[in-house]
Amino acid sequence: MDTVSAATAVQMLGAAQNQQIGVAIARQQLTADKAVAGLVAEDAQNAASAAPPAPPGQGLSVDLRV
Repeated sequence: MDTVSAATAVQMLGAAQNQQIGVAIARQQLTADKAVAGLVAEDAQNAASAAPPAPPGQGLSVDLRV
């Protein structure tokens, strides 16, 4: 193997490794995005199923008459 072909092989291996790292990072980002989307959807579902807010003024005063 001559010097040129060895250098070419090293460059190809480096490029392949960089591509693998890029794919791993992209997969990790997609997984994180899916997790965030799931949390947002869960929060939205919980908010939709919660009781509506109290009418304005409710709970601001206490009636002590008997």
